[in-house]
Amino acid sequence: MREGELFTPSERYVLPGVSRQMTIDMAKQLGIACTAGDIDLFDAANAEEMFLTSTSLCILPVKSFNGGPVADGKTPGPITRKLIDAYSKSVGCDFVGQYLKFLQ
Repeated sequence: MREGELFTPSERYVLPGVSRQMTIDMAKQLGIACTAGDIDLFDAANAEEMFLTSTSLCILPVKSFNGGPVADGKTPGPITRKLIDAYSKSVGCDFVGQYLKFLQ
């Protein structure tokens, strides 16, 4: 994520899964631009926010990359938080609360 725009690797580098597509669709519904393409180490190292998508974790904020913090190291960032909230509302499940429950 940079300057409010979401960047995702092209499908030749990642599984074009349901969670990824759902996140892309939600971003568009929220007015967040989303671009699929090649992401290099420089792009990743300079991201303002970063997250992973997966079936089991839905949207997982990333705190550090390649040994350094992502932006200020605080997660989730504001855009990631919007996507998490929209995802939770869409599926009717507080997946963050479920995971945090097991960490206590």
